[in-house]
Amino acid sequence: MNISKNIQKKKRGRPKASKQIDKTAILEIALQEFANKGFDGVRQKIIAEKAGIANSLMNYHFESKDDLWKQCVMQLGKRLEKRNAEVQAYFKDLHGIAALKAYTRQFIYFSAEHPEFYKVVFHEMCTQTDRADWLVETILRPLHDVFGGSQISMASGKQEFRGIPSANISSIIIGASNVFFIHAFQMKKMYNTDPFEKDEIEKHADIVIDILFSKFES
Repeated sequence: MNISKNIQKKKRGRPKASKQIDKTAILEIALQEFANKGFDGVRQKIIAEKAGIANSLMNYHFESKDDLWKQCVMQLGKRLEKRNAEVQAYFKDLHGIAALKAYTRQFIYFSAEHPEFYKVVFHEMCTQTDRADWLVETILRPLHDVFGGSQISMASGKQEFRGIPSANISSIIIGASNVFFIHAFQMKKMYNTDPFEKDEIEKHADIVIDILFSKFES
């Protein structure tokens, strides 16, 4: 899974010390804004205020709101890429259903840590903009390949799982992994359940894996 594509930047020269910023922190703030409000609802000025910097510095370090969006999504995408690489290395001796279960559990953990990831995805898939195309090719296709391609093939020997096509099973696994956390407010209001409590995260992982895979283990 490789998403380390370069983001084009203007050549502005080396910034002075007074223009240095904590870009990681700003991208975290921006990601939360994009996740909660969607691209059109975000204002760079508000992000600058929340980061405690001048808006002029935002304009200095980010060419546009689109550039800011790509950089904050890429920052999170690289974390997902790193997590998948660690899982692949750690569970390299697992195959078939066992490997698929391990990948699913780790993705549930990632979804609990970063519910904003699929909030951003949801906004962009609904609007079907150029950003959505970029998101599919840069981050989502490699992610779905884990569940809908290589791991499915290893588990079943073909591009389906127990008669379920890859498109369906990958969507089921990914959806089951993250909707519980995306809908945290609903879970609290309706069921008095906090999805982000450690025990609830583990319980959700156990339930998802049991429903999806237990009957198919050899």
